[in-house]
Amino acid sequence: MTKLSEGQLDRNEGFDGLMRIFRSLEINHTDWILTETKKERGGFEFVLPSAEGEIYLNWGDLYNVKVTFVQSKNTFDETCFVGDVEQIIKSLEEQRLKVVSGLRDMLYETFKEQE
Repeated sequence: MTKLSEGQLDRNEGFDGLMRIFRSLEINHTDWILTETKKERGGFEFVLPSAEGEIYLNWGDLYNVKVTFVQSKNTFDETCFVGDVEQIIKSLEEQRLKVVSGLRDMLYETFKEQE
């Protein structure tokens, strides 16, 4: 039996892989509310204006993705390949940007008359 070093125990391969996806898609992960998780091989839980959920790397080197959409309460709960996870993150980011833009426009319209 191989003994793991302390550095190997602290590694979060799933989270690190997800951060690589964010970088490759040029998405700033600090715009998301993320909490790193050590579930199986690691990942994160997230909250966005339009969705919340978790993505983590399982023991079979596939990502478990569970997303609940805020307005519809529909849930996506699947085991996915990396390419699918990239598309899911890209789609969630597009939704986040759309909601943020809508809120910005609404606030602008509301307060522009007060100037």
